[in-house]
Amino acid sequence: MNELVLTYGAGGAQGAPVARGLLEAGYRVRALVRDVHKNRALAEAGAEVVAGDLADPGSVRRATEGVRRVFLMLPFSGGGNPLEYAHNAVTAAREAGVELLVLNTSGQTPRRPTGLPMLDYRIELERALRESGVPNIILRPTAYMENFLGPWVLPRLRAEDVLAYPVEEARPTSWIAAQDLGRFAVAALGRPDLAGQAFDLGGPQALRGAEIAGAFSRALGRRVRYEAISPEDFGAIMGRVMGPEAEAGIVAAYRAGAAAPLDAMVVDMAGVLAQLPVPQTPLEDWVRQHAGQFGAAR
Repeated sequence: MNELVLTYGAGGAQGAPVARGLLEAGYRVRALVRDVHKNRALAEAGAEVVAGDLADPGSVRRATEGVRRVFLMLPFSGGGNPLEYAHNAVTAAREAGVELLVLNTSGQTPRRPTGLPMLDYRIELERALRESGVPNIILRPTAYMENFLGPWVLPRLRAEDVLAYPVEEARPTSWIAAQDLGRFAVAALGRPDLAGQAFDLGGPQALRGAEIAGAFSRALGRRVRYEAISPEDFGAIMGRVMGPEAEAGIVAAYRAGAAAPLDAMVVDMAGVLAQLPVPQTPLEDWVRQHAGQFGAAR
């Protein structure tokens, strides 16, 4: 194949599976990262790792030279303006004559403005990309299974066998594994004929709280109980991890999620899989893959 693909976010949990999948599929990968030394594993796997920052248009243009396809995702934290970052990446792609850009929105795009900047920016992001003239495919994942590896879950799960998360027990959610998002991204990068389409992505199951606990119980060999915590409690934990400036937005976002229709986080994947046929990971299998992080069976 030997085609060069530029990947953003390749050093993170969402972007790394994309870079690995592209290499396994025979693509050449150029990964733009802030710190080359922290991403030696990418270089050892065969990627061309270059230093740069989405906030720096010059480094973005240099990274895009000679590239035909791009995988773009924006940093979730760290300050700055994500729309400015996107503008830099898309402008560089247009100037370089990129044939296809695949965007991971890292979350659902609201159908209409919510008044919450951390959600509404995706509306403007998609609009700007469509109007840019760069052929594109948009991927909109629901919620990542990797969220269960966060500090709002692990301590109580290890100590008390309680899985605490800020989604009410009765709300079904199509949780998706980051490795599956990687598979969808690689598949989309190989389908320029799908340019102009957007795909809502979820996992193979829409699970409620008790069903999530059941998957964990079977995978870990011990009884796990699901407990819905409040957005405020969740925000307080996230604030300690990401800083107090993020806390209010996170609480508001989860409050908005609680007010959404009950099936808002459910995705019927049949139509997606007809065009991007990739294997998907059930939650129970994903938990087994990460069992060591969740603590030993008792």
